[in-house]
Amino acid sequence: MLSNLPAFHRFPMKALVLTCLLAAFGTAAHAQMKDRYAERPGTSEPSTTQVEDLTRSMSQQLQLNEAQFIQLRAVNKIKLARTEEIQWQYHDNPLERTAKLAELESQYETECGRILTPSQLSLFHNEQHRDVMPAQPTNSTDGGLG
Repeated sequence: MLSNLPAFHRFPMKALVLTCLLAAFGTAAHAQMKDRYAERPGTSEPSTTQVEDLTRSMSQQLQLNEAQFIQLRAVNKIKLARTEEIQWQYHDNPLERTAKLAELESQYETECGRILTPSQLSLFHNEQHRDVMPAQPTNSTDGGLG
């Protein structure tokens, strides 16, 4: 019966079938995303405030120009999102989490090296080293019972 109909009458049937298939795939994809967010509540991106605060702080310390600020903001957004993802993904495996965070930090430093001038990069490394290493007492009796 369909073969007797002109081609333009058969097209709506094909379009209807295609639309139904696409709707089914779309519903399945939506359900998978919903499951992902149920496993990991919140959004996968860091807050804009968090990214802006980190970038502004770095801008003040390193005296960034506008282009550097924009580039570093994008890199900071990726770093913060990836850090959160690693923390969540490897929460039950501290050794793997530490390794992944170290790898991310290395990639971050490489990206900063592409954006910052050599003097800014040196200052950046000094700031990072200071943040990682706790201040040591200058006198043997400081900070103790001595």
